[in-house]
Amino acid sequence: MKECRCCKTQKNHHEFDVRLRNSDGLYSYCKLCVKHKNKIKYEKNKISYLEKNKEYKEINREFLNEQSKEYYYRNREKQLKNREEYRKKNKEKISIKEALKRISDVDRFEKNRKRHLFWSKENREYLNEWQRNWYQKNKEKRRSHVILNRAVNSGKIMRPNNCSQCNKECKPDGHHANYSKPLDVIWLCRACHSRKSPRTVII
Repeated sequence: MKECRCCKTQKNHHEFDVRLRNSDGLYSYCKLCVKHKNKIKYEKNKISYLEKNKEYKEINREFLNEQSKEYYYRNREKQLKNREEYRKKNKEKISIKEALKRISDVDRFEKNRKRHLFWSKENREYLNEWQRNWYQKNKEKRRSHVILNRAVNSGKIMRPNNCSQCNKECKPDGHHANYSKPLDVIWLCRACHSRKSPRTVII
């Protein structure tokens, strides 16, 4: 047993960090007290710490990226499991974060178009399988999309050249408020349409 100089409590040796220069080879403060002191120190000098961390990351970007990749591939199964559990526990938090991205970056579809086209060509089989599964799970939505597309192609419904919400010149998507009425749509650009998604809980 060893007494912590901070909280004056008798604790087991494993509750202290190792410090070889001390006579007993252990730090004078227990791990909990050290953690508490470091937290107070960080809060007092938060801006300074953040600036130093940012500067370090910029200088050592390549090294940190390589280190991160190596760690990921060594612990890939564990990383995937942790991410899946995090997504299940933080669905609303993730949804809000994605919604804020949609709002702040209205041109992201144009910027990422080439990358998306390249990915879809390289992963065509996976994408086709995903689409087939989506069609099976969303038959009513799929039916509404098909009816609307046929009406547009036949000239029964005219697709405008502008988004009805932000007035951006584009080839807008037809957004269904009610899928039981396939021809009752509002025409939105891809950015405005994505904000109507059920995942966008803050809208």
